Amino acid sequence: GKTKNRIVYPLYPEWAESWCLDKVQIPPCTGRNNADLGNRVTHAFHNLDIPFSPYNLRHAWAVRAIVYGLDNAIAAKQMGHSLTVHYTTYQHWISASVYQQVHESLRDRSNRPLPPGLCKT
Repeated sequence: GKTKNRIVYPLYPEWAESWCLDKVQIPPCTGRNNADLGNRVTHAFHNLDIPFSPYNLRHAWAVRAIVYGLDNAIAAKQMGHSLTVHYTTYQHWISASVYQQVHESLRDRSNRPLPPGLCKT
């Protein structure tokens, strides 16, 4: 494959539990390479009338990682690519509402550093 095995934790463990992902039987991967395996998964999605591309799951995870507050370097490593690839690939997937949500969560966190020159009241 393109990258080595890596650890990836679910951003929402509740989904993994709800969907019983610990009980999924992974079929043997007999593709010649990642492109071959990707084509097989894409065809399976189409045959099952799943209304989106399998790659949309990857893109959604990347955007959720940003909203979740996961450090970009960690997200890139979990996705198996460099920080540069992470930025160039996923920046266009981030909408204004996602930027707003991330800003508000950072602004409103209880342990946010105080602005320089201001005292606690």
